[in-house]
Amino acid sequence: MAKNNGYPIGIINDLRTKLTTRKCQQHTPTIPYNKKRWVTVNYYSPMIRCITNLFKHSDLKIAFRATYTLQQLSNQQTNTNPSRIYKVKCNTCNKAYVRQSGRSIDIRHKENIWYIRSNYPHSAYAMHILQNRHEYGTTKDTLQLLKTCRKSTHMNCWETLYVQIFHQHKILITEQQIGDINPLYELANVTGILPCNP
Repeated sequence: MAKNNGYPIGIINDLRTKLTTRKCQQHTPTIPYNKKRWVTVNYYSPMIRCITNLFKHSDLKIAFRATYTLQQLSNQQTNTNPSRIYKVKCNTCNKAYVRQSGRSIDIRHKENIWYIRSNYPHSAYAMHILQNRHEYGTTKDTLQLLKTCRKSTHMNCWETLYVQIFHQHKILITEQQIGDINPLYELANVTGILPCNP
């Protein structure tokens, strides 16, 4: 019919070949292909292989990953969270300044010493030393760590608790503002919070 309508024989043969190939492909049975899925498992010990061997004949392929990454291991060694509550004591009147810090408390103490030497009352401790002409001491003599904690609202609560306790025992410097006294802190068991020699 195409030949009678004037189509070239080359085009007719190409169309015939394409149609027969398409029919053959439709009748060829397709072999089912099971695509395996990958799953990762933390490698805790060699015993984990006993468990993963149970899935050997399933559609799962298992890959192992390390329990800790290099970054997690280095963070554990260097203690990247130095948040803490500390106190600095005045050597003249033995009263204390209580504060929290997200950085190293040694650095905070050096900053307070710099404020005093520069005659810059930026902190309550520096203001106390400068206004009263009291003596400040070395880090070893005056600085004491009270509590280590994560930097969050918990840290604010611990700082408030220590400030209130030091204020009640009259060993807090007068320059430090205490804010509102929370009656809940009076109910807390605070034995052992205050050192023997504040």
